[in-house]
Amino acid sequence: MDILFIGKRFYTNRDAYSEKFGRIYQLPYHWSKKTKTKLWLIDYHTKEKIEDTDDQLKISSTAIFSFSFIFKLISIIIFERPKTIVASGDCYIGLLGLILSKICFSKFVFDVYDKYDAFKGYRNFGFKNLLLFLIKNSKINFFASKLLAKEIHCNIPYKIIPNGINYHNFIISTKNSTREKLKLDQEILIIGYIGSIEYERGITDLIHAVKTIKQEDQFKNLTLLIAGKNSHNINLDYDFIKYLGNLNFNEVPSVLSACDILAIPYRRSEQINYGTSCKIVEYIATQKPIVATESANILEDFPVYQNQLPNDYLAKCNNINSLIETIKKQITQPIILECIIEMSWDTISDKALNSLMEER
Repeated sequence: MDILFIGKRFYTNRDAYSEKFGRIYQLPYHWSKKTKTKLWLIDYHTKEKIEDTDDQLKISSTAIFSFSFIFKLISIIIFERPKTIVASGDCYIGLLGLILSKICFSKFVFDVYDKYDAFKGYRNFGFKNLLLFLIKNSKINFFASKLLAKEIHCNIPYKIIPNGINYHNFIISTKNSTREKLKLDQEILIIGYIGSIEYERGITDLIHAVKTIKQEDQFKNLTLLIAGKNSHNINLDYDFIKYLGNLNFNEVPSVLSACDILAIPYRRSEQINYGTSCKIVEYIATQKPIVATESANILEDFPVYQNQLPNDYLAKCNNINSLIETIKKQITQPIILECIIEMSWDTISDKALNSLMEER
């Protein structure tokens, strides 16, 4: 099988190329160990041109609509002509993949890792609904979210391909050594959040919850550790907040190691509800208690936890009092979710590749 994977280079405030981040990098990387696979990254933000290899994976990155982008299109159409084209990242890359598949007589596969039509700036480009058009014209669709797949699969064959983790690379340090490195007090209690700092992610709810809890003597040493891109310029200037800025992905495991509990305080929104956050499986890998709201879709996307995580350990969305109670429970009566080997990129990529082979 000859596969071309087309994806966005920069997404969720990460660089898929330099950080080898997420499904856009990890799926084709693991496929390349078993079949001929190329990765073409579309760069919306820089003019950098890249030609590289990572073991068996051949990687190209071109700025959108640049000369190198045009040359890459010509090369695919005239010389490469892959048998299968997988497109991921947004509907525009999906449309590019579909057009190329028609020209090259290739099988088209659409990877829907998020509800793309909820993205800021989304346009249908003259289509009644571009997202549904792409889903209907795909040989098979990949979805990261079970909830999203149920609602928009359009009776087209699909597979749930969740976001995963490289357990052997996600190395957790000791709490004491990490705190020493970050110059954090060894005696304080730390609740951590790493990710996009946006209102719909519930960051302000988390801040107010921690501020309230600290008023109780039992929790007066509680500190909130935050890292990520502050896209909405949310006020983080509190004496109980330690803000580390936007970290490189390889720094994340170490920083998570410094925390006692971890938070996913998401609110409800179209994008949040149908997305599957990469941080859920990363948090689980740390083997630390997790404070999450219902919108994190933990029970929907990880049904194995139905019996491990009581409903009252999931906070209500947009509800600071509920978040406060859940934080207190995870501090005083912590429940730690077990790691799932099926969430490794090795296993997930095998499942996806088998699906591609079945749909020849």
